[in-house]
Amino acid sequence: MFDTIENWALHAFVDGELEGDEKKAIEALLARDERARKAVAAFAHQKQELHRAYSAILDEPVPAGILAAAKGNGRPRLTWALSLVAGLALLGVGSVLGLNIAQHFDQVQQASLANRALVAYQTFAPEVRHPVEVAASDEDHLKAWLSKRIGTEIKIPDLQDAGYTLLGGRLLAEADHPAGQLMYEDANKKRLTIYLTQNTGAKEQSLALADSPGLVTCYWRDGALAMAISADMPHDAMMSLAKNIYDQMDDKS
Repeated sequence: MFDTIENWALHAFVDGELEGDEKKAIEALLARDERARKAVAAFAHQKQELHRAYSAILDEPVPAGILAAAKGNGRPRLTWALSLVAGLALLGVGSVLGLNIAQHFDQVQQASLANRALVAYQTFAPEVRHPVEVAASDEDHLKAWLSKRIGTEIKIPDLQDAGYTLLGGRLLAEADHPAGQLMYEDANKKRLTIYLTQNTGAKEQSLALADSPGLVTCYWRDGALAMAISADMPHDAMMSLAKNIYDQMDDKS
């Protein structure tokens, strides 16, 4: 079963690091286990986003001024005044490079948010007996519990007009702080999840979409929260629903 396979093995498969019997074992697992296939698809999507964020930096040539300063260029040592000017120039270049790296890191954080939400959906949405920890019948407790653990007050959106009924929610773990998941279901038993965690990024981010086979995730950062919605639906429907949720979460009343 997929639950007995360590995540590292699936990551290694995506990275092309498995050979022989290990590779065949994962291929056999993927042939019979839909959850494993979805997990591998999510890992592959994450890898693609990381390459998209960093490949441009790796391909950029090192500025000639920095190379010359590093190599000395066969010239006599600079006087203290020229050294000061060169140092300030390098500081300026470093600031620009640092800004570019920070921007790329922010892009990776955004992609990581979508990926974590997607993996959480793939893990818990298929559950029949235990899709949530706290049921919708105890909504007040769910709201208070997740607000306390996440570290900021959250709201639980009402999606009845969109055809989704709240099933409940659960606590999740980020790398260094808690997250939460709210789960909804429509009349056809199709599920939708909302992933919530602290906004640890430096700035806010408007609504954005990320695709995975059979799923779409809409994510954003606003104020103290970073959020992502995952479901199997067309982009237009997802954006409309996300706008509804965004407005409810941002309601100051």
